[in-house]
Amino acid sequence: MSLVLIAEDEDAMLDIFAQIVEDMGHRALRAHNGEEALLLARTQPPDLVVSDHMMPRRTGMELLRELRADPVLREVPFLLLSAARPPGLEEATAFLAKPVDLDTFETAVRQVLRVRPADVEPEAKARAVNPDSVLREEMLNWVAHEIKTPLSSARLNAQMLLRKQSARADPEERRHAEVILRQLDRMNGLVTSILDAARLSDGKLMIHQENGDFASFLQGVVQEWRELQPQVDFSLVGAEQPLRLSFDAERVRNILNNLLSNAVKYGGERKHVEVALALSPGLVVVHVRDWGQGIAASEVPNIFERFHRAEGSGGSGHGLGLYIASAIARLHGGSLSAKSSLGEGSTFSLRLPLLR
Repeated sequence: MSLVLIAEDEDAMLDIFAQIVEDMGHRALRAHNGEEALLLARTQPPDLVVSDHMMPRRTGMELLRELRADPVLREVPFLLLSAARPPGLEEATAFLAKPVDLDTFETAVRQVLRVRPADVEPEAKARAVNPDSVLREEMLNWVAHEIKTPLSSARLNAQMLLRKQSARADPEERRHAEVILRQLDRMNGLVTSILDAARLSDGKLMIHQENGDFASFLQGVVQEWRELQPQVDFSLVGAEQPLRLSFDAERVRNILNNLLSNAVKYGGERKHVEVALALSPGLVVVHVRDWGQGIAASEVPNIFERFHRAEGSGGSGHGLGLYIASAIARLHGGSLSAKSSLGEGSTFSLRLPLLR
């Protein structure tokens, strides 16, 4: 049994995190702000600190740096949670973006309890920033915190409810809980898109590239969609051999999820989506094709513009998904394009540079 200190200023979030930790067989210490967390840590040195970032009387990052400066507490693993990506988050042992998934949180707690801070990358170098830019970023972080924190609490409670209902096997109650979870995910997607669009306008949307096997990554994304949409036939070709790329897995997953979601939504009655991985000089290309309603030729040049929604889309979507996906592709040094004809379906092509 480990002692886990949880710092979170929202009571609902604090209660659910503590319940999860205790259900995992650990003991939970609760702190409502950064100062209280620091005092508790010095009184009862924990085996792990789980902390929100935006808290009164010390932010999560300020708490982390105080612990790292204390000879007794500097080795304590630190799991940082935040709706935004605060500067210096690399100093934490691990980071989870809110809203937090129940299984992901449990996995992170298990993993971080086995990781020592010495394995963490050194602090990133400070950068000169514009005061107005800092103020705007603080405002975006505040908006993310104020909206995503209750979303995260609601989502974790819905997942706990689903877990308990699995034992009772009441299909009607489970269906209602699943609807709640889907709608919360939809709200979270909208908030994330709005914040990403704002950061794109400021030139502050960051990507964190790492070398990895892109073919294996793509297989995983497609498999997730097969499980999520079992009524749709997802085929994957060209991903049989390992392919090393430098890419931000989280951001590229966002691109692919957007393309696959659209392919399912507008794919018509055929219920088939094809994902193809191919090589082009200096590039890897992912094609996502459907055989649905397609897009009018006059609309295709505009679909990557902010807030644009193609005619015939039924008013669904918020007009930011493809705009953000295209921008993330460009941040990788790649591109996103589309070919489509009315009544014949669409093919979206993501191009990313190969390692040199």
